[in-house]
Amino acid sequence: MDAKRLYFASLLLFILVAIAYGPIPQPQSYHDFADDREFLNIPNALDVMSNLVIVFPGLVGLAFVHERRNDPLVSDNETSIHITIFAGMVLTFAGSVWFHLEPNDSTLLWDRLGMTIVIGSSISLMINDFWDKELAGRIHIPIILGSIISLLWWPVFDDLRLYFIVKHHPFILLPIFLIYGTRVYDKISGYFWGLSMFILATIFEFADTAIYDMTGFISGHTLKHIAAGIGLWFLMVMIRDRVEIDSEEE
Repeated sequence: MDAKRLYFASLLLFILVAIAYGPIPQPQSYHDFADDREFLNIPNALDVMSNLVIVFPGLVGLAFVHERRNDPLVSDNETSIHITIFAGMVLTFAGSVWFHLEPNDSTLLWDRLGMTIVIGSSISLMINDFWDKELAGRIHIPIILGSIISLLWWPVFDDLRLYFIVKHHPFILLPIFLIYGTRVYDKISGYFWGLSMFILATIFEFADTAIYDMTGFISGHTLKHIAAGIGLWFLMVMIRDRVEIDSEEE
């Protein structure tokens, strides 16, 4: 079975499981975070300020994309993917800060919007790095739009299933591409670290209260932001420092 068939088969299975599971509403208890301490008149201060770890790789990434905007080795399509990844990190920072200042469904939508753009852009990046650069360029904007639509499905139908499918999409793509794809660049460790930190961040999120009760000074949600920011940093460094394998051999 080739990569394309394996990918669509796994995605179809993912969708069938989501259909069988049924609608996934947003629990309102999600907005009740363990650490609600105020600092410098900032409510939920550590959950707010820990977002600085997320915005830093985004700003650094946008800076180096600007510096090498005239690099002939980087296509316009690839540059567009990089811009949306790093801009998505900055938007995630802004949305998450707003959400933690005023936790509710409306602000959570903006928090997730940035993450959705980062995830959609990462899908385009994987296609670019392991499959077909031209294809990645053609479908990048449709992937971003589809990712955003999957998020907007939630407030309209009170159902997070489409968002969760997109959110976990890279976990399907990466192993398939590693087995069947062809590497274009020398460095791929950013994918492993990024997904590993994503898993760790999810664990921290679910253990929000338990971690805060255990430590007494930091919550699981704060650690979630830190883990996510570290994962985004590894992804940014990979994109910044890698070279094409053919170029390296020359």
